[in-house]
Amino acid sequence: MVYFTCISIAALVFCLTMCAIHFFRLVRQGAPKDLSEKSGDITAGVIYSNTAAMLPTQKESAYKHLPTFTAGVFFHLGTFLAFFCFILLYFDAVWTFFFQYTWISLLIALGTGVGACCGIGLFIKRLTSKKLRPISNMDDYISVFLTTLFQLTTALMFTVFVFYESFIQYFSSTVHDWLSIAYLVAASLLFIYLPFSKLKHLVYYFAARYHLGFFYGRRGTWPPKKN
Repeated sequence: MVYFTCISIAALVFCLTMCAIHFFRLVRQGAPKDLSEKSGDITAGVIYSNTAAMLPTQKESAYKHLPTFTAGVFFHLGTFLAFFCFILLYFDAVWTFFFQYTWISLLIALGTGVGACCGIGLFIKRLTSKKLRPISNMDDYISVFLTTLFQLTTALMFTVFVFYESFIQYFSSTVHDWLSIAYLVAASLLFIYLPFSKLKHLVYYFAARYHLGFFYGRRGTWPPKKN
């Protein structure tokens, strides 16, 4: 178990280091350079870019696919929750906290479980949709699969926290050990793969939204003017 724990920590450090490199590359590029005459509020444009502009009604076609859009939102929320919990679990005091307040573990299990179910649904849709399959590549499938697997094992881990005593009574400790190993392996694979995949958009997302807000805010297009 210690061996897998060390690997997962090394994978996390590697992931964060690579993401930091991507981030500093973005910072070195500096702010966008626009020679056009300013006719709007850049700050308001950037704020709008990261808030109301993300609503499905403000996107080109997301409002036509609300179930998929909603599943994507829960999938992303579940990912962030699982990632945050993974870091917390390396602090001994947090283990005691989760065992003491089982309702928190239950909420985390539900959150990551819903995210995993949404991930499975999105994976199947990408695999079977006549519109999505032609424009999907192997990275799309691997990214969704690893992220879903990470959320699923997280949900199972926190389910064990909720029913810890009864779980140990009715199942051997070997089952718990295998679940912990599966959780650490899933996390390690995701962290190692992330910097080389589409998943690194977690870094580029913020730069992209800033550039959009800067561009359209400077031209007075964002936020849209009310009639």
